[in-house]
Amino acid sequence: MCFYIPQPNEQIAPAVVRTVELFRERIQPYQLVWNDTGEGQAEPLDDVSWERSRRRILEAEPGEGGFLGLWGQTHRVADLLVDYRGLSPVPLPWPERKDDVCVLYLRLPTAYLEERGPEHVHALARELAAELPFSSGYVDFVLCSSSLHAVAALELVRSRYPGVHLTSSGATMHVGTRVEGVHWMNFLGQPVLGELGGVSGLRERLALPGISLQEMSGDRVLITLGAQPEVGEVEADQRLAPYRALARVLEPVLYRRKSMFGHRVPEDLLRWDRRFLE
Repeated sequence: MCFYIPQPNEQIAPAVVRTVELFRERIQPYQLVWNDTGEGQAEPLDDVSWERSRRRILEAEPGEGGFLGLWGQTHRVADLLVDYRGLSPVPLPWPERKDDVCVLYLRLPTAYLEERGPEHVHALARELAAELPFSSGYVDFVLCSSSLHAVAALELVRSRYPGVHLTSSGATMHVGTRVEGVHWMNFLGQPVLGELGGVSGLRERLALPGISLQEMSGDRVLITLGAQPEVGEVEADQRLAPYRALARVLEPVLYRRKSMFGHRVPEDLLRWDRRFLE
């Protein structure tokens, strides 16, 4: 789950803290057990540790931003993760970071989906999203890797699993107010919802089997593709038709990678990002 929020930390901090507390409560008996102190150290996540981190975010002065890093038993990518990057101001004054926004990134292991079922995950995501003034967000089945290993990760899924989303192993802020691809659950707020003709315009263009639209408060909408996330095995590729339909609608507002560590983005990755449009 990932939510992009184009407002400064001091405005959204209470909502972020509520969301993380709700996440911790709802996923039990799964537990986040480590806390990044922000000083290159990690400490056990207990009530005292959480209160320090909570206050650090809530009491940050304008211009300071905020940070939160919580994870499960180990640092393995498959484990639980909460990664919040709060900026102040938004937008930042540096041209190379003008598109950066605040990001709340929440990761659950695949076992959680298998044990609780997609209906539970769907309901959890809706409950968390309701707290946040996002411009966009998503929930999906993902393969995480560092940017340095993204091409190698692509080789694992390209031939058989077009439904899998390739993403970094933590929050990335440079998506701005664009939409990071097509997913199982797609949260849209302003300004992208307005650019797409609002909820009524989306309903008209997405009145297709396998696509559901749910209006949310604050001029936001959730678009869900199917009953569960699809990895898109080639033998069942027809199930990805809703993904292709939504991609055509979202094309004007889709995020396009610009660089990777200051270098040109490999062509293979650019093609993968547009796989539902080809």
